[in-house]
Amino acid sequence: MSMGHTRPLVALFMCLGTTNFACAIEMIDALIAERGVTECSSSGSSGGSTTSTNSGTTSASDTSSGTTELEVSTSSAEASTTSTDPETETGSSSSGPTPSVCGNGILEGDETCDDGNDASNDGCQECAKDSIVFVSSEYYQGYTLQGLYGADQRCRSLAGKAGLPNHLSYMAWLSTPTTPAVERLLHSKGRYVLVNGLVVAQDWDALISGALENPIIVDEMSQTKDDAVWTGTLFTGEPALGSEFCDDWEDSGAFEQAGVGSSMSVDANWSFFDYEPCGSEARLYCIEQ
Repeated sequence: MSMGHTRPLVALFMCLGTTNFACAIEMIDALIAERGVTECSSSGSSGGSTTSTNSGTTSASDTSSGTTELEVSTSSAEASTTSTDPETETGSSSSGPTPSVCGNGILEGDETCDDGNDASNDGCQECAKDSIVFVSSEYYQGYTLQGLYGADQRCRSLAGKAGLPNHLSYMAWLSTPTTPAVERLLHSKGRYVLVNGLVVAQDWDALISGALENPIIVDEMSQTKDDAVWTGTLFTGEPALGSEFCDDWEDSGAFEQAGVGSSMSVDANWSFFDYEPCGSEARLYCIEQ
């Protein structure tokens, strides 16, 4: 830049350093008159346009390119921020209810007890409380039970009258050809015990093993009852096929027959050992759920 071109600029800066604004305006006018006014194109214009200045020519495409790179960089950063980390996604998809921890002393999940110890004789085993089992104090004719529901209700009524806890949960050890006891009843990890505290089985698997620790010979009032019991069920919990099940334990007639067990037995006979006419009287096994 020549010295002639710098003089207006120097004078302008000198004026700006004072409070004489009129002087500054005159210098600006002089500068415009000497150098002229150039047009500036927007950086958003097409790539072929240019922006002219006295110091040289700058391609608008360069400016546009810079803007594009900035936008791409910003977009990449946003994508990086919002993208899902595979490990995070895996953890999120597998998240759900916190698994219960048996033995921590806190009742969680499907636990029915958690006493924080491994003692099996304190009413809580594998975080499942003991389930009471009894043989009914009353007799019933097989065809008057009013189905599986009616038999369950009889067990609940007896448990309630005896003041047993959780009495509305009781169900009868009873099957029909289409509804086995093994599918109706809860498979507890806890012990099955009599009202007097004697252990029948350590858990569900032991209950259906065909070898009980003590016979189910005590009723809801802790009285001994050595009798036949309506079951229609093998010791495995499956239906004892070959009998008529008293037409699913409903009103069908006294001359059909159904399977019975023996309350005195500790082998497979506890659940099934013979058939009895549906008009006969027998008891029920009732199990807390």
